[in-house]
Amino acid sequence: MKTAIRTLLTSGGLLCAAGAAALDITDPFLCAVSQVNECLDGFGCEAVLPEAVNAPTFIWVDVKKKQIRTNHDSTGSRISNIKELDGRHVLQGASDGTGQSVDGAGWTLSIEDETGRFVGAIALQQASITIFGACTELELE
Repeated sequence: MKTAIRTLLTSGGLLCAAGAAALDITDPFLCAVSQVNECLDGFGCEAVLPEAVNAPTFIWVDVKKKQIRTNHDSTGSRISNIKELDGRHVLQGASDGTGQSVDGAGWTLSIEDETGRFVGAIALQQASITIFGACTELELE
């Protein structure tokens, strides 16, 4: 069944070759979260919906401004470290939290240059959240 669907989509031109359009991180881009895992010290890890752990569904990234936001209007978090490493860019930062948070968190996004796929980790007090997804250029007109 999967082969039939893949053949249908490919023949219809809906699937592109992997890496056909590499992600240019010099311009603002948008990442969509596709999977979230929550890990709690002493309890292990489980897959959860983003809203179950207050994780974003979309992430706006502007490397030039060194800013990452979880919605268009938020002030976001500052990117404090940017490293190019083996075909991917690693972005890192920390957020101090708010009155609604227990405390702040450190975070890392590792984005593959050729595919735009990413893995993100958010380290909290005795817990972590791992997110997976893909990024694409953000067309601003």
